[in-house]
Amino acid sequence: MIEVQQDRLLTTKEAADLLGVTYRYVCQLIRDGKLNATRVGNRVYLVRESEAKKFVDGSKVGRPRSGRAS
Repeated sequence: MIEVQQDRLLTTKEAADLLGVTYRYVCQLIRDGKLNATRVGNRVYLVRESEAKKFVDGSKVGRPRSGRAS
């Protein structure tokens, strides 16, 4: 039997929570083309959950640490 999984659509806020970043940073990633999203209406973007998870698994989000010990 073949199971078809539905990919949940996340708001930019939900995607930000999943990635552990701010809403504004998710919007920047979408504008830069680093995170695929679907535009719905004038200001609303929806991100597939699998796309957000690929982004989390594929690379670290945010600025790298300076390397200094705290």
